[in-house]
Amino acid sequence: MILCWGVPIAVFFAFTTTSYRNGIVEKVEGLMEDELVNAAAFAAIRIEDAITLCQRPSYEKTWENAWKRYEGGTNTKSEYLQEVNSSLKGKFYLDERFNLYAYYCYGENTPVCFSSRIGTSYKSYVDEIQPELFDIIETDSSYAYVRVTRNRIFIVRNLYTTTDYSRYGTLVVELNRDRVFGDVPQEVRENMLVCIDGREAVLDFAHLAEDSERQALAKELLDTYDDNVNRRIDRISDRTYNGYFYQENTDHYHMGIVVFAKRSELYSGLYEFYGIIAVMLVLFIPLFGYGIYFFHRNVRTPMDQLLEASQRIADGEIGATVQGEEMPNQEFWHLRERFDGMSGQVKYLFDTVYSETLARKDAQIQALQAQINPHFLNNTLEMMNWQARMSKDMVVSKMIESLGTVLDYRMNRADVREIHLAEELQCIDAYFYIMSMRFGHRLQIERAIDESLLSMMVPPLILQPIVENAIVHGVEAVKNGVIHLEIFHDEDCTYFVVRNTGKKMTEEVKRKIREILEGDKEQIPREPGRHTSIGIQNVNRRIRLLYGEEYGLTIEQNEGCETVSTIRIPFHPQIWQD
Repeated sequence: MILCWGVPIAVFFAFTTTSYRNGIVEKVEGLMEDELVNAAAFAAIRIEDAITLCQRPSYEKTWENAWKRYEGGTNTKSEYLQEVNSSLKGKFYLDERFNLYAYYCYGENTPVCFSSRIGTSYKSYVDEIQPELFDIIETDSSYAYVRVTRNRIFIVRNLYTTTDYSRYGTLVVELNRDRVFGDVPQEVRENMLVCIDGREAVLDFAHLAEDSERQALAKELLDTYDDNVNRRIDRISDRTYNGYFYQENTDHYHMGIVVFAKRSELYSGLYEFYGIIAVMLVLFIPLFGYGIYFFHRNVRTPMDQLLEASQRIADGEIGATVQGEEMPNQEFWHLRERFDGMSGQVKYLFDTVYSETLARKDAQIQALQAQINPHFLNNTLEMMNWQARMSKDMVVSKMIESLGTVLDYRMNRADVREIHLAEELQCIDAYFYIMSMRFGHRLQIERAIDESLLSMMVPPLILQPIVENAIVHGVEAVKNGVIHLEIFHDEDCTYFVVRNTGKKMTEEVKRKIREILEGDKEQIPREPGRHTSIGIQNVNRRIRLLYGEEYGLTIEQNEGCETVSTIRIPFHPQIWQD
């Protein structure tokens, strides 16, 4: 029911809802981005036109010539200022794009020409606005600066002669911000902030002081302000508003526009769609609930009875039958009858054939154990050793004793988890003696063992497979071989290092060794009589099982073509030194 009905319907609703939501959100985001880009573009056009108008007197040279006549003594200062003021009124006072103008003669700290269309007094300008602009007025640059202060936009430009670049004045004009942003829709402008050349220089159309929620959103958005950004839009949302921050760089200034939009208004269509989906789900739930009840009664309950009976068989109750209520339909009644019949047949097979097979296997195991009985092997080796001593063949006697040590160590330690390191080394010494008799001068053995470690406890049979591997794959492959056994420890670990000479390993051989150590049995040779690498795999596996995955066996080859086999186990001196 869930897979065939619930999941497809849920997927359909989820896909439809997600697809519709993504479409609505994408459309809304696109419209808001377009609104911001358009607002910035129109405002930039208005500001650039104003900057061009402020630059025009320098190209016309009207003020420059008037100033030169004043400097040359042809005109008085009053005549010079009257000519400049007349030009200012024609260019800025009569133009509704500007609210005021102020003209400074070079070297004077207050404007000599001033006029305002919005009622700003001369004193108010000098006391409140001029201090915010004075750093630009004192700047030695003809660059046109756009400055926002006290929620107003000003353009400040210092004037220089075109011939010898001598400064003669400064022009300050205020832009009519309603005309600059007049192309922005009223509902957008009422939720808009504009910053120019700094996050603190803000035109507040949204009256943020009246809304703490939008204040917090605006602060978070303005924290992303970066005057090095050419074009970028940042978005932040809270429960009530979406905030958008568009930044753009122009030739004369960097502008950022913040717009707030209520989520309930932006996504009204989406919320209506959610309501329709909710109603559909409410209508679907009773039908789905009845379907679950039907499948539970007619499918799940009889399946649970069959599974419970099969689990009882798995737990050892051979011949268990299905218990519980009558099956709800013919199909499950037939399946129950078949299951009970099969369970009875399994019980019969177990009581007869399987029991007989187990008995035969036990007999075979007992016969095999008798053949490899440790006492039988030890007694036989003792007889061989006695014969060798009687014949005064001490070499053969020593080899028999070494072989007895190795066999006794291997067979009697099968169920022992840990032994003393000294016992492990005793077996290694016996094995080394046997191999030295085989290879003669071809085999050289070196030891460097920290004797303070002889009484520590180690897993049995971890060194002999490594040494055997070093001889089979190292010494046998070269004319003369050296095996160096080193045992030492640091603060955390005990190390068993076996180095042996041999042929250089190819990358393929190194790969196979790594796979063998990781447990890949497919890499172990299976030809009869051939030495396998199951011993090193077993050593690595046992160490990891005992101490953890960070310990174990590694086999590498150094630059001198020496194969270095390293066993690493934890060092716990308090466990065995006490």
